[in-house]
Amino acid sequence: MSSNIKPKNPAKESPAEPFKRAVTGCLRAIAKKPELEVSFAAERPGMQGGKARLPEPPRKLSAQDAAVVRGHADSIALKLACHDPGVHRRLVPGGQQARAVFEAVEQARVEAIGARRMVGVARNLTAMLDDKFHRGKFDEITDQADAPIEDAVAMIVRERLTGQAPPPAAKKIVDLWRSFIEDRAGRGLDQLERLVDDQRRFGDAVHDLLEALDMGEDRSDADDEEEGDTICEKGSLFSFHSAVRILQSVIVIHGDLLLSSR
Repeated sequence: MSSNIKPKNPAKESPAEPFKRAVTGCLRAIAKKPELEVSFAAERPGMQGGKARLPEPPRKLSAQDAAVVRGHADSIALKLACHDPGVHRRLVPGGQQARAVFEAVEQARVEAIGARRMVGVARNLTAMLDDKFHRGKFDEITDQADAPIEDAVAMIVRERLTGQAPPPAAKKIVDLWRSFIEDRAGRGLDQLERLVDDQRRFGDAVHDLLEALDMGEDRSDADDEEEGDTICEKGSLFSFHSAVRILQSVIVIHGDLLLSSR
């Protein structure tokens, strides 16, 4: 006896799911953490409790939206791959302002490592940074007092390390601080590019930079501990280069499919 009850169709997958899977795979490949848990949410992107959190992509995904999400993923992945927390604790200054500058510049360093080696990563990071500064309305400021110096220093360091001008939404912050920073620390800024792959030596140079900007002080009192390898070797990223390129191609394909589904 046949039944007139029609079988239920399986739940239809969200159009954004293939994109999320591709971004997740790319993040894990660059970070060299194949088991890393990655989530997407309408909360601040970053690492929380050993898990990566990325922005929830809109259902109707534009090319710009996709680049911003990928940029956040690349930023997190590069921090995981090229940053040693133990070395950082030993180098980071204790004062609030000096610490803010030091940490912003360290983030600029790890992002520059990826941007210098992978053109797609460079584009993604630029889109992410432009979106970040635009959301903070930093493209509307006119007073230096409203422009965080740590962001200005980080963008100038990024410019030195990658040759890329500040993203449009960060231009006003940099313009308001550039003469002050360049006049006092221009020579130190010029030394950073040759140290970009060595976190410890780069951090020492940033301390010299802070002194030139009248922010020099004793380093953090964190206990000495055994350091890992502070150098981000080219091979450590290039060994994943082919996999990353494939994943980025998948992301582009899925992005095109998402765009065409409008």
